[in-house]
Amino acid sequence: MNEEDFIEDFIRENKDKFTVYDLPRNHKRRFLLRLNLRIRHYISIVPYLAKVAIITIIIFIASAVIWNNYIRWDRDYVPLKYKIYGLIDKVL
Repeated sequence: MNEEDFIEDFIRENKDKFTVYDLPRNHKRRFLLRLNLRIRHYISIVPYLAKVAIITIIIFIASAVIWNNYIRWDRDYVPLKYKIYGLIDKVL
């Protein structure tokens, strides 16, 4: 006979004793409050949303910097207006 069988037999034999025991006052309310707090702790998505927001901002800033410094085709482009009027020396 293993421990589980012993526990099952004990519960079956003493089933009527379990039903007459009265719980303390406000036990159900305290139990549900603790259960609710525990579930909120596990289900809360706020930390994940904060992480996603931070990562999104970092990726956006990094892509803007990379675009501006390395990919943009007109990075070294001198406008025609500056070429015509000889204003290239003032810009550079």
